[in-house]
Amino acid sequence: MALFHDGADKKSNSSNDLTNTSGFHKKRNDNDSTATDTVTDDIRVSGRLMKGNTLTVTPKLPFSSLSQFGSAFLNHFVGSSSSSPLLKRLTFIDTPGVLSGEKQRINRTYDFGQVAKWFADRSDLILLLFDAHKLDISDEFKSVIDTISLHNSDKIRCVLNKADCVTREQLVRVYGSLMWSMGKIFDSPEVVRVYTGSYWNGQLVNDDFERMFTKDEKLLVRELVDLPRCAAERKVNQMVNRIRLVKVHVCILGTLSKMTPRFFGKKKSREQILNDLDVIMDNVRVEFDLSKGDMPNSVEFVNYLKNFPDFSVFPPIDKALIDSLDKLIEKEIPYIVMEAENVENEVRLGKRSAATEEKKDEVVDKEEPVAEVKDETDKPSGIEKSEPSVNIIFGLLGKIVIFCLLVLSALEGVHYWAYSRPALSFIELHDGYKQLFDEVSQNPKVVEFRSTVKRRQTASPGVPLKKGSPLSSLPTKTSNNKGSSQSEL
Repeated sequence: MALFHDGADKKSNSSNDLTNTSGFHKKRNDNDSTATDTVTDDIRVSGRLMKGNTLTVTPKLPFSSLSQFGSAFLNHFVGSSSSSPLLKRLTFIDTPGVLSGEKQRINRTYDFGQVAKWFADRSDLILLLFDAHKLDISDEFKSVIDTISLHNSDKIRCVLNKADCVTREQLVRVYGSLMWSMGKIFDSPEVVRVYTGSYWNGQLVNDDFERMFTKDEKLLVRELVDLPRCAAERKVNQMVNRIRLVKVHVCILGTLSKMTPRFFGKKKSREQILNDLDVIMDNVRVEFDLSKGDMPNSVEFVNYLKNFPDFSVFPPIDKALIDSLDKLIEKEIPYIVMEAENVENEVRLGKRSAATEEKKDEVVDKEEPVAEVKDETDKPSGIEKSEPSVNIIFGLLGKIVIFCLLVLSALEGVHYWAYSRPALSFIELHDGYKQLFDEVSQNPKVVEFRSTVKRRQTASPGVPLKKGSPLSSLPTKTSNNKGSSQSEL
């Protein structure tokens, strides 16, 4: 069941009232009618129930992706809306009790562990409830805790309920047994926080540890109330965690793609990679300077890799992507956190109230036209008119230069296509021109023209040339070298 706010505002309740009245107030006597019943009064406020299929198609609620579990789960999923002030910024998810028998576990029509993991990954706080008088951690409960604790161990808290129903000695034994069981489930030296008490509005059966119960209940309520305040810090923490995991997976998958041959031997290489994945992951960690705590579990990673018959489909290592991820962690996210802290400090000091900001916006709106007039009067008018024309001229020149470059490239391409590979070589061209010259020299008209020129030269060998003639500057030939001159002609 999902318990969320219905959107109705109650003017009588404020955030301070929420902090002061949220809690579990015990009735000392059954006849005491003055004792308040805060939690019961808040939950009994009129609301409405919504079925699972309706919750997945409601745009204001964050349950749309639950449709992946099908109708087998959605038929058991119910939402309840309430106008309790505690629910304005919090949403509670109440999972059913974990069954301890094999028959009851098999009768579930959906994967309870994966559904619990879906809610755990999107939650800010996870409470594991145990009853002090019947402490039992079944195999299904242990598997569910193992499933949800992956990347969520810092959000898990234990609640030992109905602690007033046992004696002092029994409570000590139950508490020690619970801590021992949680130590076996969580593979970490840190102890899980356990809130002990009796979380109901009735009278305590054994009030030996009343002071401890009251203190733990107040601490639990305070942690619930502080969840909206720390939402930004948790989102930053989750974002940094996801960035580090993305970087690790990019390096591992890129290395596997690089180790896989492109054409032959893919099957043999795949088997070798699956067998030596531990060594490969250690080499990747050393090569890219990754943290050992960010590396995935090799056994689970092998199970996921078995779904891919060809590792060459993985993208190669992108150094630009890795650099951008490092820049996010080292520079951009710290800058955002610093700016958020500055804004929060200013709000706490009262420097930014809604009224002052509205007045500031009004003053800015009124003063903006005056500032524009001053700027226009201070600047020379010639500069303002010349700037647009200069920009237009440079834009046209840039377009002309680009057009000329394109035309030049096209001409060079055509020239290369036409003349880079000629049909005839230089030797063939020489033979062709020689044959053409021989054919022209044997032409009758050419022979007749040559004989005419020869007769004229023999008929008047000593005729002087006129001054100013183009041939007057040439040297004259004597009769002794006539034959040579004719041969040269």
